Amino acid sequence: MLFSYRVKNELARIVPKNVYEQRGELLAFLQLKGKIAKKDKKTTLTIILEDPAITRTAYNLIKQVFKIHPVVKTGHLSNNRKHYTIEMSLTKGYEKIFQEFNQVYDQSIKERRFSLNNDLFSKATYLRGAFLVNGFISDPEKMYHLEISVNDEIEANFIHILFNYYHLNSRVSFWKKKWLVYLKKGDSIFEFLRLIGSQNALLYYQDIRARKDVVNTVNRLVNCETANLDKTIFSAVEQLHKIDIIEKKVGLQNIPPKLVKVAKIRKKLPYASLREMVEEAGYEISKSGIYHRLKKISEIADELLQSQKTLNS
Repeated sequence: MLFSYRVKNELARIVPKNVYEQRGELLAFLQLKGKIAKKDKKTTLTIILEDPAITRTAYNLIKQVFKIHPVVKTGHLSNNRKHYTIEMSLTKGYEKIFQEFNQVYDQSIKERRFSLNNDLFSKATYLRGAFLVNGFISDPEKMYHLEISVNDEIEANFIHILFNYYHLNSRVSFWKKKWLVYLKKGDSIFEFLRLIGSQNALLYYQDIRARKDVVNTVNRLVNCETANLDKTIFSAVEQLHKIDIIEKKVGLQNIPPKLVKVAKIRKKLPYASLREMVEEAGYEISKSGIYHRLKKISEIADELLQSQKTLNS
């Protein structure tokens, strides 16, 4: 939760460069947290938020887009948590702005369909605003996970389309009465942070990912080395057993001298690798040569055992 708070705190201090970006971020606040009420021919817009920095962001966006100063009130929710309410009265002068916002969706069908060719607002800043009000990101030290929660499936699909517009490979699920649009891949989360402009979080995230990659690489190498060592020891034990059979049955002096040399090296270095045996042989025999001579010793031992079984039967 602390990392998510730090990311949001950084995002809340980003100032949109132009009206195009301001509208994108404000639209997310309106869609996800805004409520419009009409009473006595008076239209009121209300946005309820819990974080003071995010409230300040919403206040400034309304001031920049609508050119008015909304009223901010404080209070407490049912869970006794402090919240901030932004209120503004909408007169006819602001109807045009809301009409432009409504053009983002096609209201002619039951399901709102997003027009990706819409040039009225920034898609990236919309995602930034959506993350500010309903987003969560886990600390990359623990796991890779980023999500934006919404109350209805239509809005979830809307955000899902935006994610995939930027090739972020998001998924949608329903959990605890909320629709979640989430990312699980480190690369996708990294690109999302870059897209919404979270530079400090981006550097921290990249540092953790690089460190994890190094640790994972080292672990893979260690596991591989351990597996190779286990294999070497197992093979060495089996080879020593076969050499012992030859010694007891016929003696090492009765097998070819080149095999005797390798057998003596193996007895001297019981758990040495083929490379270490090559060094002990003064590099006169290659690894392949050592391997094939040990294999021949094993075959001789197997033949001796088979001969004994035949005689006993």
